[in-house]
This record gives sequence, structure tokens and C-alpha cells, in this order.
Amino acid sequence: MSTRRIVIGKRNDGTFGIFVSPAGVDAFFAADSSLILNIQSKVSQLILLGQVSSSQTISLGLSRSPIVLVTSKNSLAGIYGYPGGAGPVRPSPLGTNVSAFSYAVINGNGASVSISAPVPTTVAVYAKAFT
Repeated sequence: MSTRRIVIGKRNDGTFGIFVSPAGVDAFFAADSSLILNIQSKVSQLILLGQVSSSQTISLGLSRSPIVLVTSKNSLAGIYGYPGGAGPVRPSPLGTNVSAFSYAVINGNGASVSISAPVPTTVAVYAKAFT
């Protein structure tokens, strides 16, 4: 009988990851405690990263609400002695500059996301980890 010493992807118990077993043990069926390598991802995964310069709706096609982060590019003049220019700002907006307020609204439990972006904005969409 041959054994699968390395499994990359989904195992018999439904877990996803990279699993390596010792000789004679099938990594597909083995208990976690008997593996010599067990890498499972329970952290969120980046699925979209981009920049927008105007308000728009981005189709995601997800069936589960993601985590969406927006970072505006605002003027940094007068902040902590910085001489000027623009740069990324989190949280958005910076201070009381509500005219540069960028935000995201998740539609249809992850089907799409609407971005309001009056200034150049970076958008990062992460899939939520399954628990």
C-alpha cells in the first residue's frame, strides 16, 4: 500500500494547507500530531489590490463579505513638521479634511464593493479566514 507523504491542498478532514508525514504515514488521513510539517492558513488572504482615482463599483463575485481597506492619498503639509507633498494616509480621511474622505461599501455579501474616492485611493480586499 502506498502512502501520500505530502499533501498540498485539502485533506480528508477538510483542512487546507501543506502537510508532510513521516515514512509509512498517509498525510491525507494522518492526525495533525503525527505530521512532521503542518502549515495551515487561518489568516485572511489578499484577493485584490489596486488604486482608483474616482468613485466606482468593483465586481468581486464573492459569496462572503470580505474585509476592505481604503487608504487615501492626502496632503501631508503641516503634519508632524513634514514640509509638504502628498502621501498615503490611514485612517482615511486625515484629520478634519472631510472633502478627501474615501470609503468602501460592500454590496450583496461580497458580490461587489462600491468605492467613494474623491482623491487617489488604494483599495485592498481580503477574503475573511474560515474558522
